[in-house]
Amino acid sequence: MRSTRKAKNGTSPASEAAPVIPSLEARRRLTMEASAKRSEELRAQKIRDIKARIAQGTYHVDAAEVAKSIARSELARLLDGKRSNPAKRKKS
Repeated sequence: MRSTRKAKNGTSPASEAAPVIPSLEARRRLTMEASAKRSEELRAQKIRDIKARIAQGTYHVDAAEVAKSIARSELARLLDGKRSNPAKRKKS
C-alpha cells in the first residue's frame, strides 16, 4: 500500500511540485489571443487619433493614394478567380 503524506498546509507534495506545461496548441492559442487583443487595442488607438485630428482640422486624405487603393482592390477583385491554374489545365 502507498501512503500519502500531506504537507503542513494540507496539500500533497506532488500537487505543489508539478508545474503546468501548456501544450503547443494551447501556447499557440494564447499567442493568437494576445495578438488579437493587441490588434484591437492598436485599431482603437488609431481611430481615436484620427477622430482627434478630424476635430482639430488637421486630418488630410491624399486623394491619389485613395484612388490607387481603390484601383488595386478592384483589380484584385476582378482578377480573383479568373486566373488560370497551370496545374488544372488540360493538355491537348
